[in-house]
Amino acid sequence: MPGLFGIFKIKRAEAVPAAVAAVAVAALNALFVCKMYALFTPLRGAAEMQRTMLAHFRVAGYDPLTLITISSWIDIYNVQRHPLLAFLISPLSLLNGWLADLTGMNCALFITAALMSACAFYSFVFIRRIFSEVVGLGAADSNLLSALFFSFAYVMVICFVPDHFGFSMCMLLIVLYVAGMRMKKHKVVPTWQMAVLFVFATGITTTNSVKAVAMQLWVNGRRFFTPRNILLGIAVPAVALWMFCQFEYKVFVAPIDKARAEMRAKRQAAMKAQEAKMRKQYAEADSATRAALAPKMRKKRRVSKLGRPISTDGMMRWSDITTPRGKTFVENLFGEPLQFHSRHMLGDVLRSRPVFVAYDSPANYAAEALALLLFALGVACGRRSRFLWLALTWLGFDMALHLGLGFGINEVYIMSPHWLFVLPVAMAFMLRRASGRLLAAARAAVLCLTVWQLAYNVPLLVRFLLAPAA
Repeated sequence: MPGLFGIFKIKRAEAVPAAVAAVAVAALNALFVCKMYALFTPLRGAAEMQRTMLAHFRVAGYDPLTLITISSWIDIYNVQRHPLLAFLISPLSLLNGWLADLTGMNCALFITAALMSACAFYSFVFIRRIFSEVVGLGAADSNLLSALFFSFAYVMVICFVPDHFGFSMCMLLIVLYVAGMRMKKHKVVPTWQMAVLFVFATGITTTNSVKAVAMQLWVNGRRFFTPRNILLGIAVPAVALWMFCQFEYKVFVAPIDKARAEMRAKRQAAMKAQEAKMRKQYAEADSATRAALAPKMRKKRRVSKLGRPISTDGMMRWSDITTPRGKTFVENLFGEPLQFHSRHMLGDVLRSRPVFVAYDSPANYAAEALALLLFALGVACGRRSRFLWLALTWLGFDMALHLGLGFGINEVYIMSPHWLFVLPVAMAFMLRRASGRLLAAARAAVLCLTVWQLAYNVPLLVRFLLAPAA
C-alpha cells in the first residue's frame, strides 16, 4: 500500500479517467469564476469584502466562508464544528495577499477554484480506487460507477462551492480507501495513522470523528481496544483538538462575537426607540394621520422554516422534531442531492426557497426509485462485506443525525456530500457479484441512471452558472 503521501500519485491505469475528471471539474470551476468575477475580484476592505461575499454568494444554503478566509484571514468558521479549517487555509490567505500586491486584485476566487478543483479531482481518484482496488471491479465498471457518482447533483455542486463539504468529502473518501486497503491486506490501521486521520478528518468537520473511530473499529476489530491505541490514536488527539478549539475561540473568535453582540444590541435598541417614537406619534395623532401611519405600525410576520428543536440549549438548539420526515426523504434526502429541482434551482431555504419543492415530472421520481433499488440490491449482495458495513455505519450515523435528531433537516441536501458516496459503493458489490444476463441488466440500469442524471442535471447547473450573479 502506498505511503501517507504516495497515495496522491496518479497511477498509469487511472490516468485517462482522471484526466477526464480533471477537465470536467476545471470547467465547472471556470464557469463559477466567470459568474462571480466582477463581484469578488476588486480589492476592498476586509469588512466590505465580507459583506459583499455574504450578500451575493447564493448557492443553495452553502456559505462562502473559504472565500472570505482566503480574501482576508479571519477565523469565521464555527470552531466547535470546524476546529482546524481556518488554520489549514491560512497559508492560502498569505498567498492571496502576495498576489493582491502583485496584480492589484483579490485572487481568492482563483485560489479557491484551484483548491476545490483539487479536492473534487482526488475525490474522483479515491472513489474510483475504492471500486477497482478495494471492491475489485474492472476498469469499465469502475469508470461507470465513478461517472454515476459525479452525475449526482450535489456532488457536482460541491466541486466548485467554496464551503467545507468539498474538503470533508475528499477526506472521508481517503479514510474509506485506507480502510478498504487495510482490510483487503488483512492489516490493522496503526495507531500513528489513526491519529493523523482522526486529527485531519475531525479538524475539518467535528462529526467526522465518529466516522474515523468507526473506521478503525471495523478494520482492527478487537485490536482496536488496546490501551495504547485508544490513548494515543483517539484520546490524545481528541483532547488536543478540544484544547486548541478553546484557545482558538478565546483568542480569535470571542472578540469578533463580542463586537457582533454589541452591534446587534445597538441595532435592537435603535429599532425599539424608533418603534416607541412611532407609537407615541400614533397615539397623539388625529384620525387622518393615524390612517397614514397604520401600515407602518403593522409588523411583517415571517414564517419560520425551522422546526421545533428538542431543546434550546447547546447543540440541541439545531435539532428539529417537527419537519415531516416522509417528504424530507423523498424530496430533500434522496431527491435534491441526486437530481436538482428545476424550480427554485439551488435556492436557499433561509432566503426564498420553500423547504419542500416537488419535481415537475414523474421521471424524476422514477430515477430516484431506481437509485434506491440499485442501492438496496447492492447492500443485499455485499451484506457479508465488513467494508460495506463500515460505509453503511457512516450512512446510519448521518441518517440518525439528520432524520433522527433533525440536524439541518430543512436543508439536508447540502450535507449530502458526507454520505452520497455510500450509494455507488454499495452498487459496486452488485456489479461484482452478478454475472451473465444479470450483470448485463445491472450495468444497463446503472448506465441508464447515469445518462439520465447527466442529461438532466448538467443543463440546469450550466444555466445556473451562466446566469448573472444576484
